[in-house]
Amino acid sequence: MNTAQRPVQAPKSGLWAELRRRNVIRMAGLYLVGAWLIVQVAETVLPIFHTPDWVLQTLIVLIALGFLPALVFSWLYELTPDGLKRDSEVPVDSAIASRTAKRLDMLTLAAVAVLLAVIAADRFWPSAGAPVRPPPVSTAAALAIKPTVPAQATTGAAPAGHTPGLIAVLPFRNRSVRPEDAFFAEGVHDDLLTQLSKVAAFRVISRTSMMRYTDTTKSVPEIAAELGAAVVLEGAVQRAGDQVRITVQLIDGASDVHVWAESYDRALTTDSIFAIQADIAQAVAKAMEVALSADESSSLRTGMTQNLDAYEAFLQGTLLSDSSTLSPETSRQAIAAFDRAIALDPDFAEAHARKAHVQLLSFWLALGPRALREAGRDSLAEARRLAPDNIETLLAQAYEYYWGQQDYARAQQTLDQILARLPDHAAALETSAYVARRDGRFDDAFDYFERALAINPQEVDVIHSLVELLFIIRGDFDAAEAMLQRAARLGADNRVRAIWIQEARGDLDAAWAEVDGPVQNFFPVPARIAIKSRDPARIAQALSPELWPHDQRSVGDFPELYAMVEAVAALALGQQEQARQLLQAIKARLEQRSDPYPSRWLGNAYYHPCDLPGMLGDLEGVRAAEADYLANARRDEWGSRGVHLSLAMAFSRAGDPERALHYLDRLIERYGPHTYAWFAPEPGFDSLREHPRFLAYQAAYQQWAAERRE
Repeated sequence: MNTAQRPVQAPKSGLWAELRRRNVIRMAGLYLVGAWLIVQVAETVLPIFHTPDWVLQTLIVLIALGFLPALVFSWLYELTPDGLKRDSEVPVDSAIASRTAKRLDMLTLAAVAVLLAVIAADRFWPSAGAPVRPPPVSTAAALAIKPTVPAQATTGAAPAGHTPGLIAVLPFRNRSVRPEDAFFAEGVHDDLLTQLSKVAAFRVISRTSMMRYTDTTKSVPEIAAELGAAVVLEGAVQRAGDQVRITVQLIDGASDVHVWAESYDRALTTDSIFAIQADIAQAVAKAMEVALSADESSSLRTGMTQNLDAYEAFLQGTLLSDSSTLSPETSRQAIAAFDRAIALDPDFAEAHARKAHVQLLSFWLALGPRALREAGRDSLAEARRLAPDNIETLLAQAYEYYWGQQDYARAQQTLDQILARLPDHAAALETSAYVARRDGRFDDAFDYFERALAINPQEVDVIHSLVELLFIIRGDFDAAEAMLQRAARLGADNRVRAIWIQEARGDLDAAWAEVDGPVQNFFPVPARIAIKSRDPARIAQALSPELWPHDQRSVGDFPELYAMVEAVAALALGQQEQARQLLQAIKARLEQRSDPYPSRWLGNAYYHPCDLPGMLGDLEGVRAAEADYLANARRDEWGSRGVHLSLAMAFSRAGDPERALHYLDRLIERYGPHTYAWFAPEPGFDSLREHPRFLAYQAAYQQWAAERRE
C-alpha cells in the first residue's frame, strides 16, 4: 500500500467521525436548506406564468431523488485546489476538508438567511398583499370596467364583455401528495364560493359553471370573457398532516393584471380555514372598492363549526349533493356524510340545513321514498332551532315550502328575504324562477332565470329550464333549439330536451332519432315516444334492458312504473287481453298497499290515481280519482300539464268524452294552441279524433303553425 495515501478503510474513530470529516453531514444540511428555498421560490413564481401543477411536482420529486446521490458524491469526492478528486486519492498533507467545511457552513448560513427572509416576507407582508407583478395602472383603474348588458337568455348567445362585481373563482388545484386529499381542495373551493356569495356586493359564479375549467388550458382573459367576469380568483391547496397551505391570486379579467396575491401557511383548523376565507373576501372587496359590513366580516371569520372532522364531512356531503349529478346512491352518501358531520357537532346548523335540502330534493326527484320529505322537515326544524336567519336555513325553508308543501307564496316570501339581503344570490334567483313557474307566473320565471344566467352563464340547469319554457309556454321551438345548442357547447347531455322538443312539435320520428341509448334519470321517455308512434319494434326496444335497465323499473313511490307502461303499450298495439291481465295484476298489487299512491297528484309523478281505472274502463273509479284531485291536489300550473293530460286520457278511455275534452280545453287555454301537437298522437285519445272540439283543436293548431311560418 502507498504510505503517502490515506487508508481506504474507515478510521478507528468511527463512521460518524468519518462522515463529519468528509463533510457529508454539512452537505446534507446545505442540500435540505437549499431544496426548501427552491421549493418556496418555485411555489411563488411558477403560478405567475400559469405553469401546470406537474412542473412543481416534478421539481420536488427531482430534488428528493437527488438527495442521496449528493451525499454519496460528498463521501467519494473532495474539492481541492486542483479540482475534484476522489477522497482516497488525496494525500493527507494535501487535504482541505476543514477549509471546505467552513465554506459549506457559510453557504448554509447564507441559505438559511435567505429562507428566513422569504418566510418573513410571506408571513409579515401587509395584509393587502403585493401584486405578483407591478400593474401598469392603478387597481382602481384596472377594475374600472364599463358595465355590459348581459346577452338575453332567449337568444342562446354567450355573454359578452365584463360585468362589474361578477367574480369567477377557478377550481383550486390540489397540491397535496395524497390523491385522496383532492376532495378537500374541491370542498374548500366550493365553501369559499358559498361564503363569498353571502357578501351583498359580490356576484359569484357558481361551482357548477366553474368546474368546467378544471385543468383548463385557457388563459384568464379568455375565461373572464366567456363568463363576463370582472375578476378571476385562482388558487391551490396543499395539505400535509395538520398543516395547510392555501395560495390565491386575484387577476383582472380584462387586462390579466395580477391585482393581489397571498400565500397562507396555517395549522389545519376550522379557525384558520375561515380566517383565510375572510382575508380573501376582504382582499377581493378592497380590489373592487367595496366595503364589507360588520356582520359580513364577522360571519366570514366565525365560520360554521369548530370541529375539523365535522367540517370535512360537511364538505363531502355538499359535493355529493350536487343537483346536476344526484342519484339514489349519491343521495344516500350525501345524507350519510351530513349525518357524520352532525354526530361530531350536533349544533352544526349548516349541516342540518344542507341535509334537509338533499332529502327534500331526493323526494322531489323520486330518488327515494316519500319518507324523505318527513325526514327533511325534521332536519329543517333543527336548522331553524339553531340558526333561523342563516342563509342556508332560509334556502332549506324555501325548498320545504316549494317541494314539500307546494306553497309557492310562502316559498317566494322566504326567497325574497334572502334577495333583500343578497340581491344577486344565484341559488335564490334560480329557485325563485322554479317557484314562479309552478305558480303560473311564467313571465316572472323568465326574468328570474335570465338574472340567474347573467351571474352563472354556464349553469346548464338554468339553460335547460329556459329551453323548456320557450317551447312549452311560448311554442318557440327555434329559440329553444338555439338555447339547447348553448348547453351543447358546454358539454351538456341534451338528449331528453331534444326529444321533448321534437315530441312537442309532433315529430315522433325526429324524437325517436334522438333516443340513441338509455336516457339517464328519464328512462320512461323512449317508451312514451315509441307508444305514441305505435311502432312495435320501437316499443320492444324501449321496454328492453338496453333502454330501460331492470334496476330503474320501480323507483321511489312508483313501484308499478314499468308495469304501467307495459299495459299502455299493449293497449296501443291493440293487445287488449294482455293489457287486461297486466292491469288486473297491477290493481291487485296496489290494493295490498296501505297507500298505493303516496305521491298522488304531484306534477312530476310517474303515474296518477286516475291512470289505472281509466285503462280498466272504470268510469266510477276515474270520477273518484278526479274528486280526490279537485279536493286535495295542490295548485301547480307547471305540473298540471301532465296531470290534466292524465285525467283527459282517463276519461276518454273510460267513456266520458265531454269530461276528457274539459281537461284538454284547460291545456289549450293555459299553454296555447301548439299544445295540440304534443297530445294529439296519444293512443288514449283515439275515441275523440272525430269529435268536433278535437277537430277544432287541430284547426287552431294549423292556423297557429301557418302564422308562425309567415
